[in-house]
Amino acid sequence: MPSSVVDSIIESTCDPPNRFYRYPAARALLPILGRIPWLTPNHVTYTHIAFGLAAALLVAFTEGRGWLVLAFVLCEVRMILDCFDGVLARARGTSSPFGRALDEIADSIAFITLACAMTYRLSLGTPGVVLVCTMLACGGLCANAWDFYKRKLTFALREGKDGVLDEIRHKKALIESGEGTFLGYWGVYFDCFQVLLYEVRPKDADAVSVIRARANDPQFRRFASLLSFVSFDNGLGILHVGALTGLFLEAEVFALGYAVFMWTSTMILARMVLRTYPSPESRRNERTP
Repeated sequence: MPSSVVDSIIESTCDPPNRFYRYPAARALLPILGRIPWLTPNHVTYTHIAFGLAAALLVAFTEGRGWLVLAFVLCEVRMILDCFDGVLARARGTSSPFGRALDEIADSIAFITLACAMTYRLSLGTPGVVLVCTMLACGGLCANAWDFYKRKLTFALREGKDGVLDEIRHKKALIESGEGTFLGYWGVYFDCFQVLLYEVRPKDADAVSVIRARANDPQFRRFASLLSFVSFDNGLGILHVGALTGLFLEAEVFALGYAVFMWTSTMILARMVLRTYPSPESRRNERTP
């Protein structure tokens, strides 16, 4: 399979804000920050946690337009650094399942604290608590779905293997050898939850062969593009705009509706696309100039 085709499919799964300006900004930082020998991807992750917490504190406890603008800027800088820790890890060849688990925890902290800060400012009492909890749950499902299918497609297309299951086996082996950490246990739990909820078992083949067979199928391409919108970085973007404008309630309600629609659409299309090989008609269409 041509690498250009694979790269095109994988790139299409990245959400638009990350694809068009956050990752380019993160790559631009690499020649500068990448030269610092003691700076590790985990250091960058801890830093963007701090930016996210600072933004949430500003939203919750400060008054005035200027503070909200600053909170928005901190949120967007955090997102760029969230991209940069992965860029740095790949550039140095230090990517690991445990680093990914730490990044997932960091993203969860940023999402939860910002949503709670906005709800605190609304002072809605019990209805506000119900709203934020529901939005957090639905946003978390979107993030889980995107992470699972993105990794599934990436490993299958680039390496011809089921990288999700391989990572679970690797983490379990480390834990059983006595080298497990909190992040290791979290990573196993998180990955097993994803497999139980999102794994699509093909009727007549294994998942990797179906993904590779469908690489040029238009329906598969639409599914890959849909993943870019189920990523809840889009939902965080909605909350960022809400923090900037002071429209906290409107942003949370819109983010909730967005999450429900995108997660449901992804679950339906995943089962339509990943359960069987492409039809003979589809394969003929691929060969027709």
